Formats: sequence, structure tokens, C-alpha cells
Amino acid sequence: MHSGHAPCGDCQRLQPAFERLLAAYDYDYPLDGLISRCKYGPQAALQGALASLMPTLRQRHPELPSPDLIVPVPLAASRLAARGFNLPDALAASLAVTMRTPLARELCWRKRNTVPQAGLNRAERLANLRDAFGVKHRCDGLFLVIVDDVASTGATLHALSKTLKKAGAKRVEAWVLAKAHFRHA
Repeated sequence: MHSGHAPCGDCQRLQPAFERLLAAYDYDYPLDGLISRCKYGPQAALQGALASLMPTLRQRHPELPSPDLIVPVPLAASRLAARGFNLPDALAASLAVTMRTPLARELCWRKRNTVPQAGLNRAERLANLRDAFGVKHRCDGLFLVIVDDVASTGATLHALSKTLKKAGAKRVEAWVLAKAHFRHA
């Protein structure tokens, strides 16, 4: 993935559908534990605290152009019902307010409930997410930013970006709270 540095070996072999990946932080202690706790338990205060960190990305990259829309990575309906919230949605909302950019939380949806990505290698993650997303309307000529909590292999970001580009998006960037250092399997 491209995060302002040279693309990794995986990205050199399989070019991601997004143009650029930017992360506010590395997925390290203590942020890794906080994100995990927030994702797997109803932690409204923690979700708000993590969302307040997302605008740091914009502060670290003041040269970033403003996108037409900010799009949170959607959860499957069953997983959203079980969790009661979607952390990427809170992160995207915080960024949208800071940047004064429209939040498009209803633009995309998960067409199916995929197997959790944790524990899968990159090839399995890509296969797991093939055709997992849908888009509700055309995005012709738009510059979109998709927001997620953590990027490890980039499979989710790649799959959603690919779907948005099929719907006409001109440019798609992936902005995340944290970038993990994925160990290839």
C-alpha cells in the first residue's frame, strides 16, 4: 500500500484500486488495544475518543485536496445489528465535520456478511471480499475518500475502491485511523 512511501511488495504485484493510503497513526500500543476494545464491545465514549483522533490525518497532511464525498467502510447489516455501531462511520463523520465535506454514509453497503478478516492472509482476504460491496448510485467523476479504522493488507479498501470506480468514481483514496504492519503468510 502506498502511505506516502514506496509501495510495498504486495502493491507492486497487485496494484490496489485506490490511489493512495494515508494513516493518522501506526497500529501499535496503545491504539491497537483501544481499537480492538471499541470494535468488539459497545464503548460509546471510546468510539468518540477514537473519532476525535481522525482529524490528525488532515493536520499531518495539510496539502490534501478536499474530496467530493467521504465514505465510511460499511458493515454487513447483521454485524451492525450485533455491534450497534460502525467505528469507520464515526471516524468518517469526525473527518467530514473537520473538513466541511459531505459524509456519504448511505452510498455503499455490504452485499453479504463476509468471514472476519483477522487470521486470513492477503490472498484469502481479497477472495473473501470479492463482490462484497454495492453502491446505490453512480459516482461519475467524483473524488472519494473511503475511511476505515485499520488497514493491514488493504483488501477491504481495495474491494470497496474497485466497486466505487466501477460506479464511475474518478479518484478514490483510503484514509484510516491506523496502519498495521501486516506479517505476510
